[in-house]
Amino acid sequence: MVAHATVLYPGDAQFDLKYYLSTHLPLCEKGWKELGLVDWKVIEYTPGPDGSKPYAIGALLSWESLESIGKAFEAEATKGILDDVKNFSDKSPLFLIGNVAGQA
Repeated sequence: MVAHATVLYPGDAQFDLKYYLSTHLPLCEKGWKELGLVDWKVIEYTPGPDGSKPYAIGALLSWESLESIGKAFEAEATKGILDDVKNFSDKSPLFLIGNVAGQA
């Protein structure tokens, strides 16, 4: 079953989207593709109906399984991937991990 990791960066983060797309995500692909990373999507959030913007950027990473995500986070490459965050954001992300429960 496909699993997802959602990575959310706070709305008040200083964030270099160009670096994220051109350098960080290719680094993720290089380190995680063989461990079960299927694909990724990046969302640049706008303020919600109430005008608040709790998150600026979200990355949706699709994986072969929850086990794939677990193996990736134990892999040697992950240290370099996580250490790279300081190069594009001044805030740490929130990670949400789970299985798809429904789909249209």
